[in-house]
Amino acid sequence: MLDDDDLDNFISVKPSEGERVKTEHELIHKAASHPIRRQLVKEIGAFGGRKEELLERTELNEKVFKYHTDFLINGEFLNIREDKYFLSDKGLDLLANIK
Repeated sequence: MLDDDDLDNFISVKPSEGERVKTEHELIHKAASHPIRRQLVKEIGAFGGRKEELLERTELNEKVFKYHTDFLINGEFLNIREDKYFLSDKGLDLLANIK
């Protein structure tokens, strides 16, 4: 059984470089392999887009849009600035690989 110190040590242990890379590759795969996420990345493109424009162009409902944009934001593929969605450098790399 773990005592409090062991638990704190277990929680604070950072993943190895290999684990980090594996997790990163899985995240990229999840972003690139999902058709809605690919569609969003393509629609946002290099110049970004406002939510209303993206909803209209993709014909997604608000809940589906939010779910997938939240995934892309949490995966650091997407940023929001001044009510506009922009691809991060990581998102631009993804865009270059899904065209």
